[in-house]
Amino acid sequence: MFEWTPDMQIDNGLIDEDHKQLFIIANRVFEIDHPNKDVEDLKLAIRELYDYVQYHFEREENFMRESGYPNLEEHHKKHKVIIHDMNITLTQANHVRDLLDKFQKLVYLWVVGHIMKEDKKIRDFIQSQQKQ
Repeated sequence: MFEWTPDMQIDNGLIDEDHKQLFIIANRVFEIDHPNKDVEDLKLAIRELYDYVQYHFEREENFMRESGYPNLEEHHKKHKVIIHDMNITLTQANHVRDLLDKFQKLVYLWVVGHIMKEDKKIRDFIQSQQKQ
C-alpha cells in the first residue's frame, strides 16, 4: 500500500495533489485480493491508473516547462519509459494473477524510483530558484 508522506512533497500544489491521487488509485489495484473474482474491478482500476498517469505526466511536464526546469527532455523520456513499461505489462501478462503481480511491481518501482528520485529533482530546482 502506498501512503503519501511529506518527504514526497514537490510543489505543495498540483504535482503533489496528482501524486496523492495516483496513490489512491494505485492502492485500489493493491486492494484487489482475489483477481479471478474481481477481474472487472482490476481492469477498471488499472485503466484508471494508466489514464491518470498519462494525465499527470502531461501536467507535470507543463509545470516543468513553465518553471524553466532544465532537465525537462530527460524527464520526459523517463515518463515515456514508464508508459511503455505499463503498456508491455498490460499486453504481455498471461493471466489475471500475472497481470496483478507485474502491475504491482511496476507501480512500486515507479513510486520509489520516479517520485522519490526524479521528481525530487524538480523540487530541488524550484527551491534553488526561490533562493535566488
